[in-house]
Order: sequence, then C-alpha cells, then structure tokens
Amino acid sequence: MIDTVQPPVRQAPPEPLQNPLRDPARFLSGWAPWRAFGYLAVSMLLGWAVFFLYIVVVLLPFAPVWSYGLAKIERVRVAWMGVPEIGDPHPPLTGDLSTRAGARLGERATWREVAYSLILAVVSPVVFVGAALGWTIGAGLLFGPLVSLSVGSRIDAPADSVLTNLAHMALGAVICVIGLYITYGVSVVQVGLARLLLGPTEEELQSRVSALETSRGVLVHSFEDERRRIERNLHDGPQQDLASLSLQLGELQQTLAANPADDTLGAQVTEAQARLERAMAGLRDTVRGVHPQVLDDMGIEAACAELGGGPLRVDVVAGEGWVPGWRLPVDVERAMYYTASEAVTNAIKHGGASQVSITFTAEPPAMTVMDDGAGGADPGAGTGLAGLIERAESIGATLTVLSPAGGPTTLHWRMA
Repeated sequence: MIDTVQPPVRQAPPEPLQNPLRDPARFLSGWAPWRAFGYLAVSMLLGWAVFFLYIVVVLLPFAPVWSYGLAKIERVRVAWMGVPEIGDPHPPLTGDLSTRAGARLGERATWREVAYSLILAVVSPVVFVGAALGWTIGAGLLFGPLVSLSVGSRIDAPADSVLTNLAHMALGAVICVIGLYITYGVSVVQVGLARLLLGPTEEELQSRVSALETSRGVLVHSFEDERRRIERNLHDGPQQDLASLSLQLGELQQTLAANPADDTLGAQVTEAQARLERAMAGLRDTVRGVHPQVLDDMGIEAACAELGGGPLRVDVVAGEGWVPGWRLPVDVERAMYYTASEAVTNAIKHGGASQVSITFTAEPPAMTVMDDGAGGADPGAGTGLAGLIERAESIGATLTVLSPAGGPTTLHWRMA
C-alpha cells in the first residue's frame, strides 16, 4: 500500500444554497423555508439588540467588543441554513488582556465585524417592519375567516360571503408563500454578507499558512539543535566516563590475571567488563542515531554507510546523475539521514531484514531506501514514519512509503 502525505489543502468552498424557484413543491414541503424563517427571526432579535447598543452613544467605543461576540455567534449560526460554519479570521494571541485587545483592534477582521453589526443594526428595523406587516396581512387573510367561523359565524351564510372568504384565504395563502420566498431570499443574502465580512480573506488565509510554515520550520530546527546538544553531552560526558571506566576495569582484570588469588573477584570484574562494553555499544548506537559527526564531515553517503552493522548489511548505491561525495544543503542531508536511519531501525526491529539498499539520485536530489524485510510498515502505526513525512514536508520534500505485507519495504524521499 502506498501512503503519500501531501501538504494540507485549502477547505473546499461550501455547497450552494438551495434554489427555491427550481422546484417550488419540494422547497415548500421541506424544512428550508422554516429554517430560513427561524434564522431571520433570530437575526431580527440580534439586530434590535445591536441597534439599541448603537443608539446609546456612550457605548459606541465598545462597538468592537459586541461586534466580536456577535460575529462568533453568526459564524456558527449560518449552519441553520444548511451551509458550513464560517472560519474564524482571527489568529490566536498570547499576552495580557490589554495586549490582546490592542492586537485585535489592529486587525482588519475586527472592523469588518463592526461593519457587519452596523449593517445589521440599520437594516433589521426596516426588515422587521416589512416582515411584520406582510406576515400580519397574509396570516390575517388566511386564518381570519376560520377564526370568525370558530367564534360563532352562521354556517348558512350567503354564498357570496363564502366566496369572499375563500378568496381572502387564497390571497392570504399566496401572500404567505411569497413571504416564505422573501424570507428565504433575505436569509440567503445575510448568509452571503456574513461570509464576506466575517470569514477570513485570501490574504489572511495566506498569512496564516505562512505563519504555520514558519512555525513548523522553527520547531524542526529547534528539535535539530536539541538533538545536537544531546549528542555533545553524551559524547563529552557519559561516553568518556564509560571509556575511562572500561580502561580501569581492563587494567584491574590484567592485575587479577597476574595474581589469580581471588577467583570470585575476577569473575565479577569480567562480568562488569562485559556489561560495560554492552553499555558503551548501546551508547554509541544512540549517539550515532542522534546526529553522527560523519554527516557533517563527509556527507550523507558516508553517514548512511555507517548505519549498517551486526546482522544487517547496508549498501549505499550512487544512482542516476549522482556524483559520489556530492554535498547537499545541511537541512536536506539531515532530513535524508534521519529518514534512512529510521528506515534501518524499522527494518531491524519490525521487518527482520538482513539487507538494506540506499540509492541516491540527482535532479532533483532523491533517496530510495529498500529492505528485504517482512513489510507491513504503516505511517499511522507509531513507527516514526509520520514524523519523517512531516520533516520532509517542512523543507519542501515528499516521502512515499510502499510496504506491502511480505515485503519489501521501500521509502522514496524526493525534493519537490
């Protein structure tokens, strides 16, 4: 199975709202007009609220505050119309309240929210009066005859009175149907206005993407610096102490061999020597996996060649266009090396491989790592492959993993 992780894509645009003129029967028999009716009714309540806030002059300086809260509600409320919620254009902030408030006041999105609340405050009273008048007339004509009949009108009313009532009811039904269409249309316009003013602009989206890419790059370099710090500490501290202790144990073992009076002490020294050598071997493997010095001194080929050892053989191959000894930018070599190192580790621990082939090609720089193990590697299973894919993407590269059950496992790393 091939698992290729691509850079995150921008969210697809929302589905268009229903066209009530295309299928009137379906529209009127569904929930769409009543959702629009509820949406517009709540809009009127919110509009009246901000209207009263705006006419109280002393509260005008706080317009960005209530506009910010209103915008949060409106971004979620558009889902009542069957469309996706609107994304928040505001980037996350840190710091105290005054710092965050100053940053928010400097954002264009804040003032677009103020404009939205102002439009809602101005338009809501007008729409409310028109809607109240229209629905009152339509409902009165539609249900008036039924109400008058229920409160005592004579059943044997003249025929012309019955026809008049039927005509009034028909006219009222027509007005109510038209009212549903107008309500839906006004709600659609408001949703479009909310998308325009309350959602992130193309420039803000691009800025957010750039900030995320920069942050990811900073994290990668920070982790890299921390790796190298750990490597230096291990090399300068415990590794030297263990090496010195190994020499002392060796000298003590030679002394005991010359005077083998205490067999028990000699056996203990021998066991300690063996355990110390195993600890040093493990420490060397750890240091080599963190950041080998040969990667800085001699390049990616020499560093990958040192990944072999024990039961695993690693073959480094110069592929098409690759010149032996060719040096690449530091971040590219590091990403390549950690990919190869993780592939070798997985081949030993999970795949039971005995041989790994690492092939380098040029134009653009690429590396293919193939082992003869059992396969079945999955980037989502916690093998470290997901982190390698993230590292590759952070420098503009791609990593493809092909690992069918039964093997072989192939990792193809390539600069874009």
